[in-house]
Amino acid sequence: MSIMKSYSIKKFRCAAALALVALISTSCGKVRVDVHHETGKNWNYPETVAVLPFSYDSAIEDGNYTRSILRKVFLNYFSYLGYNDLPLDTVDLKLEPVIKTGVTINDISNGQLMKILGVDAVIRGHIINSTNFTAGIYAETSIEAKLEMIDLRTNKVLWDTEHMELASSGIGTLSLVDMIEDQTINSEAGVAYHQVAESFALKILAKIPDPASLRHNEIRLPRIESVEANIKGSNKLQPGDLIYVSMEGEPALAGHFDIGSFKTGIPMKEVSSGLYTGSYRIKKWDLIDGALIITSLTNKKGLTAKKFYKKALAIKETQAPLERE
Repeated sequence: MSIMKSYSIKKFRCAAALALVALISTSCGKVRVDVHHETGKNWNYPETVAVLPFSYDSAIEDGNYTRSILRKVFLNYFSYLGYNDLPLDTVDLKLEPVIKTGVTINDISNGQLMKILGVDAVIRGHIINSTNFTAGIYAETSIEAKLEMIDLRTNKVLWDTEHMELASSGIGTLSLVDMIEDQTINSEAGVAYHQVAESFALKILAKIPDPASLRHNEIRLPRIESVEANIKGSNKLQPGDLIYVSMEGEPALAGHFDIGSFKTGIPMKEVSSGLYTGSYRIKKWDLIDGALIITSLTNKKGLTAKKFYKKALAIKETQAPLERE
């Protein structure tokens, strides 16, 4: 069972402009992942995985941009599962000599990838379409992509999915402030695509196999007993508010926590044996909308255990752009 299933997935608003209802269909979209091989005690699961550079249809105007964003965001969350991930920079560096010869990533065989990268499995991704536009009272950003994980040792597809994630706002949005905020964010393509990519990735990760429980004893990951925070699901954070996080686990290790992918690597101090604490003060223009609080504990061998805060997501009250000084 995936670690992500034990936690709340980000809630994304799905609103359609009533005046445009005949022309526009808005949906957050349910994701379907076809799993061809579940984890199990007797499964020789891949231990090392590389996320390959994503490809994209040449007709997509923002294709090169969105493929990079989705790849980075996907790995950021995939790294919380029970695999050893090859850093993206390392993957790109190892593939560079082959790519420079004019060979595309999709033309490199599984056997070649295994020899070049030295991993058990790879994740291939292809951007089918991406959109980002604002017109009057309506704003929309979407990413449609296909992903698959392939076991290079057997050439078998372990899971695959084709999904479109869409975020939009219009006159059906809860408030004028929300609508202005959404349109402002949408006008900043990088931010808008990043938010949609996070939603895309979290929905996929909620359904793919995770061998973390099988690997825990095998590789002796650091032990995290519990995670607590001072945020509650019904309360929106205000500028100046302090997110306080505590973690109980093995003593004398290095701890930190992340607020989704918005703010990562926030240090935690061991205030007593096995008790680590850390905090982050909300700033006026922080973009935090349904972010997971994730703690990490790393030992001297570089092995890292991660644990999510189960009870709530970090959500910041929106700030109207017109008020910005």
